[in-house]
Amino acid sequence: MQLQLTDREAHTLFDLLHDYLPVLQREVARTDSKEFRRLLLDRLTLVERLLEELPSEATESVMR
Repeated sequence: MQLQLTDREAHTLFDLLHDYLPVLQREVARTDSKEFRRLLLDRLTLVERLLEELPSEATESVMR
């Protein structure tokens, strides 16, 4: 599957994922359910991968 985004949309998506990452990390650390933890870890992996793959223009303004 391929997703096409405008620069503005890519920036917004990066911001959303960037803001969600610490919340997800805390949730993973706090859960006791192995099944739920696995689901959260899968989501965490996806979020981290998407943050790495988003165009550099989207990441540059956030990192400043």
